[in-house]
Amino acid sequence: MGSASNSISLELQDASESIVSEASSPSPAMLDVRYRPYQPGDTLVVDCPPDSVMELMLDKALAPSIVCIPTGHMEFPVPFEVAREPYGQEAFSGDCHWAYARTLDSRELKNWRNLALNSHDLEGTDQCYPHALTNSGATDPRFLARNAIDGIFQTCHHGRFPYESWGINGRDDAWLRVEFGRLVCADTIALFLRADFPHDTWWKSARITCSDGFERTVELDKTGMPQEFKIGPHLVEWVCLSSLEKADDPAQWPALSQIMVMGTLS
Repeated sequence: MGSASNSISLELQDASESIVSEASSPSPAMLDVRYRPYQPGDTLVVDCPPDSVMELMLDKALAPSIVCIPTGHMEFPVPFEVAREPYGQEAFSGDCHWAYARTLDSRELKNWRNLALNSHDLEGTDQCYPHALTNSGATDPRFLARNAIDGIFQTCHHGRFPYESWGINGRDDAWLRVEFGRLVCADTIALFLRADFPHDTWWKSARITCSDGFERTVELDKTGMPQEFKIGPHLVEWVCLSSLEKADDPAQWPALSQIMVMGTLS
């Protein structure tokens, strides 16, 4: 279903692309799926005006996120089996489901907040921003780039939810980039290193690069607590974490539990 004028539509489509449930409204659009468990092949579909910035929650267990949908169309396959591991056990469960999308008041757009947060980010698609990219090559859902911006910053363990993280898959040249899909005003970056010691090691330094050419090398400590670095304000389309220098430690597995980019929409 395409959206007309300022309308937002939410649909649940089954594996044959038939519509199981739908809702359309100027804002908020609220989708209810009653007495039907999700089934393999189900997809949640969002249609809205292009370049819409909205608050989105496609499952009760996902943190509501302020997202940009440049094309006005987004598809979110309901995860099953191993694909569900980065989400809570209650996510997409049961036989009653609720989702919503709402446009933001102009006053909300000015709030200082975590611009990187997107619990709905998906690997391999850029339909919805913020979006996390990496060269790590990791394929295990517990260690994908999207885990670093999902709003879950538990750092004391590793594995399935809530201990999913971005893993570098053994690469010394790994990088992580957070793309915003539009210009934002970035002010401060907070890094949560995974701290499952002694299984984990840590990075003692990293380089922060912004799309406007700004670069800063930061020193890091052996801790899972947030480490904050002032970088702005800078009008940027993306920020990148690279040149990760591993500490001299016998453990082999550094990882990032979460990156927060604090600032405002431009």
